[in-house]
Amino acid sequence: MNMIDEDMEMLNGSINIMKHMLTHLRALNVEEAAKDISELDEKKRRLYARKDGKDTIFFDIVAENAISLGTDFWGHYSLFQRVYSQSGVIITEERGRVPDDRRIEHNTPVIISDPVDRSSYLEQAIEAHKGKCKTMGEVLDAERERIGEDHARVEACNSSVTLLKDNTIKYTVVLNLFTGEVFVGYEPGVFQANIGDISSVDDLTEQVRFKTDETNRMLCYNTPGKYENNRMGTHLRQFDLDPSIKSPGGPIRFTYLLEPTGKPVSDIGVIAHNGEKIQESLPNIAIAYFSGGALQAYKLFCDREFHEHRAGKVLTPNLMNSIYNQGMIVNTGIKLAFLNNHMYPSEFRDTSVIFPKENEMVFNSMEGMVQREFAQRII
Repeated sequence: MNMIDEDMEMLNGSINIMKHMLTHLRALNVEEAAKDISELDEKKRRLYARKDGKDTIFFDIVAENAISLGTDFWGHYSLFQRVYSQSGVIITEERGRVPDDRRIEHNTPVIISDPVDRSSYLEQAIEAHKGKCKTMGEVLDAERERIGEDHARVEACNSSVTLLKDNTIKYTVVLNLFTGEVFVGYEPGVFQANIGDISSVDDLTEQVRFKTDETNRMLCYNTPGKYENNRMGTHLRQFDLDPSIKSPGGPIRFTYLLEPTGKPVSDIGVIAHNGEKIQESLPNIAIAYFSGGALQAYKLFCDREFHEHRAGKVLTPNLMNSIYNQGMIVNTGIKLAFLNNHMYPSEFRDTSVIFPKENEMVFNSMEGMVQREFAQRII
């Protein structure tokens, strides 16, 4: 069994941490939430300045604190001690690895989190609605209404936590900050619910269903320059890139592969992570891992002449410099200690492809890439 009793207790704790986080975020005053990090004290500026140099607002800091330290509730730091009687490591965009002096071993509990994905979009929503909204809950509701329910499910700002331990993926929790819909992937499968309606895995009853369409239309992050070069060098160019969706969300990207509950917003049949950061790709890998075979995932390799680097690290590493092993995760696990190779493990990047198993067109293409050693199947 992949999960022991302590892992289940940890998952229940993560669900409640995310639940309390959303309540606290929604109650924030809009002006306070929108404060730039430059307006905060020196200690906060030092702790929460993003490692990629992008802006951080107070909303992001509150989300990170809720996940790490807790807000009127315990956070994951204390949860590690309560459940495993040992300290763990939390890896986020803003703070990197905390504590940074703790070596990650195969049995170290590690939470990889994207506290607020699509922060730039959130700032745009605040700017658009702040005139008539007093709280962030009102802003999130107004933006949800503006784009409609079907778009809100796949495009929303979101938050995620994924637990790694014992050289495997234990679970992932991905929360839609607009709708409150939460997706929980763990050993029994992938479930969906409203975060306000659940307190533990015992409340999860609705398993998700994935598309069966055959289409090679792909969604990934892509901009001219390094990301376009990486797309070409990793053979993602074999798929039809959907250029209409700009800057897609990271952790929530798998929702484009769900069976539509309303009017479909796209005909995406493939999601990819094009040299993207681990906190954006890992929740999708975890969803595929726990999908019971409904989704398949592959790690891609890059032709040498197309290699691109960020922060001194290659966008698409070879297998030796990857968190993945040779073969599928269910058999080989992952290399958890690999994260020690990075000062800020959230900067570790890779290229992967995920698609429904029913999509034979894409399956045949990926297996051809495996034969030519352009890719390897990991799920």
